[in-house]
Amino acid sequence: MMRPFFQWKCLILSGVMVMSTANAANEPLRVCSVFDINSAFCAIKTNGVLGMDNRHSAVAGRGFGTSSTNALLALENGENEITVEIGALGWFSKETIGDEARKSFKPDAGCKVALTAFKGKESKVLSQLTIAIGKDGIPYAQSGGEENSAKAENVSVKKITAQQVEKGHIPDNYFRDNNFPVGMELYQFTQKVYLKGLPEWKWTQATPFTGKPEQTQALKIAYLDLWHLFAERNQEAIKSSLSESLHAWSVTTGDSVAEIYNSTNFSESFKDPSFKMVSINWNDYEIEVMNNKRMVRLVNKSSPLVSPISYFTENQDGKKKMKYFSPIFSFIDGKFIPVI
Repeated sequence: MMRPFFQWKCLILSGVMVMSTANAANEPLRVCSVFDINSAFCAIKTNGVLGMDNRHSAVAGRGFGTSSTNALLALENGENEITVEIGALGWFSKETIGDEARKSFKPDAGCKVALTAFKGKESKVLSQLTIAIGKDGIPYAQSGGEENSAKAENVSVKKITAQQVEKGHIPDNYFRDNNFPVGMELYQFTQKVYLKGLPEWKWTQATPFTGKPEQTQALKIAYLDLWHLFAERNQEAIKSSLSESLHAWSVTTGDSVAEIYNSTNFSESFKDPSFKMVSINWNDYEIEVMNNKRMVRLVNKSSPLVSPISYFTENQDGKKKMKYFSPIFSFIDGKFIPVI
């Protein structure tokens, strides 16, 4: 299975600050979560929206990751939340080990995330979370991000159960039982950050998703409409349907809308004669609500990466490969539209 085509990785960086040169003033806006993970599973979220995690590395038993995510897409003017969720690598082990061994962190485990603004060659750290393991084996947020420092203030922490899955909602050959470990515990650290000078995204004015039947039905209709456009390979209509999300990615990357669209996985897959949409069974999906209920999507119960907008292509040997597009919707002007 493949990740959604809109990658959160922040490839070109810039930022939110008053710059000293005219050239810098013309640079596009960038705000990224720059992170470094060691010997642990970590998920990086912006206002509850997952930007990136190192699940693949954790499943492989490594637990590393150094990269950055495009945080600007989920940020707004005013109060925001930056969240780090950290879990021990033992949860992903296929070996027969005790519960305590699964929960135990390596002493050098940790995760560092810096919400960073960039513009041209200048940068500024807006907020930082550094999670380390204490002598008691429990993760804590370090003050100032320095080793052996005191616990950070103004950071909330709670223990939660990681996202759980169940077999039977995707083909068995795509299901990996240790990708989302049963009963896995995470320590969730959240820090508030106040920002200004950001773009006014449409999702900030979205009607909150409450789970009422009429809202759920409207969300399903939005998925069905997009599903049919994919089935028809109607690229112009798809571009129109994705106009708000394509615009947001264009603003946050500096690339044109055409460049963003042409870089998608599905625009290439449409050229494949073996392309075939996967029929939607609504019982295979559950609702995921984010960002103060202003963002919502459907995720597969066996693999949250999988969306109702899924399709198959075949390789040269005739082997099927499942791919998917996983948009995030907001209810704006009486209907759900993709905003990321």
